[in-house]
Amino acid sequence: MKKGIFIAGVLAFGLICCDGSESGNFECIRAIPDLNDAAQAYNQDPSTENCNRYKAALQAYINNGCAGMDQSAYAELDGLPCN
Repeated sequence: MKKGIFIAGVLAFGLICCDGSESGNFECIRAIPDLNDAAQAYNQDPSTENCNRYKAALQAYINNGCAGMDQSAYAELDGLPCN
């Protein structure tokens, strides 16, 4: 459930803030669907492979500046039990 809320927040952020008008926003537009797909895969099958994919997608989302001041992405990344 917590991941579902996080995903909804990410998508809402993408729709509101990432309109493609700035160069950094283009990276967010690409990172958000990747993050959504990885989160769904991990929710359906919390395998190590899916966890690592989700972790990489979260890291890309953060590195591209998509998280901004929203600390939930950082908390989600820190809380993943991947190897």
